[in-house]
Amino acid sequence: DLQKSAIKALIESRSRSDKKLVFAGERYVYFDEGVSGTVKAEERPDFAKLQEDILNAPPDNKPFDAVAVYKIDRFARKLKILLNVIEFFEEHKIKFLSVNESIDTSTPFGKAMLGIIGVIAELEIETIKQRTQGGREEAVKSGVMLGNASMFGYKKNTEKKAEIFEEEAKIVSLIFRLFINDKLTAGLIANKLKEMKVLSPEESAIHHGKRIGKSKKKNKPYHWTPTAIRRILADEIYIGNYYYDKSKGNKDLPKEQWKKSSHPVPQIIDILTFDKAQKILKQSKHEKILTR
Repeated sequence: DLQKSAIKALIESRSRSDKKLVFAGERYVYFDEGVSGTVKAEERPDFAKLQEDILNAPPDNKPFDAVAVYKIDRFARKLKILLNVIEFFEEHKIKFLSVNESIDTSTPFGKAMLGIIGVIAELEIETIKQRTQGGREEAVKSGVMLGNASMFGYKKNTEKKAEIFEEEAKIVSLIFRLFINDKLTAGLIANKLKEMKVLSPEESAIHHGKRIGKSKKKNKPYHWTPTAIRRILADEIYIGNYYYDKSKGNKDLPKEQWKKSSHPVPQIIDILTFDKAQKILKQSKHEKILTR
């Protein structure tokens, strides 16, 4: 609301000047809420609509002649993104205005200042990234468990360090016993936990206050999947090895690129038991490949 009001105030003030501006109408107000300024412009839903409005309009009847933003670093945090947008606007003879920086690309000085501000915005976000990453590294070294919620079988204490959560840890131990001693498959273990009405990892985290929010699952709270069982059986956290930075952006990284904390977490499963489980997992995976 603040940004929208500020942009409308700019239009209103310019409506009485020699560089007259007129509001194009609510139809041409674009919001990309919750989208980072580091995301490519074409990947933002409302910016894509803005482009379509320009491209689909007849050449002699553009929907608007200028686009105004509240602040450049709220719009684009990377110089390349900003320059690509400006190039698109220039191709279609659309001016670019910024309320906070008083930028107007219709002038040579405005174009030059835009580039400088873009460089500063990118430098700022890279600096923030470095500081954040440095803080994360120091936190992990001190034993802090990253992320909003702790792993199944653990909870965070007041210092955000991992402690064994007995109610869930008993289920972890049960899963390993059923898999190794009773030789049940992941699917059969999942069914047994459903029959026992054991809360799934996500439901348990929400129920015990380890995670804030409501469940996104459409299934029952006791719905376990074979994948969830195999994930627990293969996770080294249960023998004290805590890995972090396992993904980049929205993509999972291969294990060799994960970072391992030098600060171990309390063990729930002994190494001998864990190794037995890995051998069975590897064997069952190999057998599946051969039977396909």
